[in-house]
Amino acid sequence: MWTRALLKDNAKYAMRGRFGKCLLASLAVDAIPFLYSLILTIAMFVIFLPLYFGVLQNPSYYETQRGAWELLAQINNFYSRFNTAQLLNLALSVFVVLPLTVSSARFFVHNRFGHVDLNLVKTGFTANYGNTLGAMFTTRLFIALWSLLFTIPGIYKSYQYCMVPYLLSDNPSLSGSRAREISRMMTDGEKGRIFVLDLSFLGWFLLGSLTFGIGSLFVNVYYRATMAELYVCLRGNALQRGYVTPAELNLAPPHLR
Repeated sequence: MWTRALLKDNAKYAMRGRFGKCLLASLAVDAIPFLYSLILTIAMFVIFLPLYFGVLQNPSYYETQRGAWELLAQINNFYSRFNTAQLLNLALSVFVVLPLTVSSARFFVHNRFGHVDLNLVKTGFTANYGNTLGAMFTTRLFIALWSLLFTIPGIYKSYQYCMVPYLLSDNPSLSGSRAREISRMMTDGEKGRIFVLDLSFLGWFLLGSLTFGIGSLFVNVYYRATMAELYVCLRGNALQRGYVTPAELNLAPPHLR
């Protein structure tokens, strides 16, 4: 059995004296989405504020046919670049962020046991990259497809499959279907409690958002360390119940795998 207080206390203990490295491991996942949002926000201010004030200062010009076409051309130019940036962000999110999500999970699980090595952050690309990418992509795709039905099914599936990155961090060769199957069994009867665990971080994330999202980057470290604690607990339960074998998660000695 686990409690929110126990997981959070263990997470704080695991980060003690190692917060800097934990922050870097977490930033590896957050950097691309954060920079994309930051650049997009700055671009909107740089482009649209002068345009907005230009319209206010000379409204009669933009009421003419020439002015209206000029305004429309500037807006279309921005959205054309915006769509290109979206495609680039999508490609980075799939081919870079998804493997980093797994390797970051690997770092925090290892950190929990005292093995602190930032080189673990790059293992998402060096330890069976193709299988890791495929398993994570199909999992996120399934969640997205369920979300298209209604919001609740999407949330339900996101909690059902929340352990997939951690399972792949233990065994990068685990197939996506098997990782999802184990995650379903691990989270059976636990999804409500995990949801409440997430809610307990809501105040911190709201506070972090007040600093243009910068504070949230620090909250993510605490959150990921806590989720690593949850995974270790649920993994122990799954092993005890026979849902998965130590060899399947690379936890057994090599001669027993």
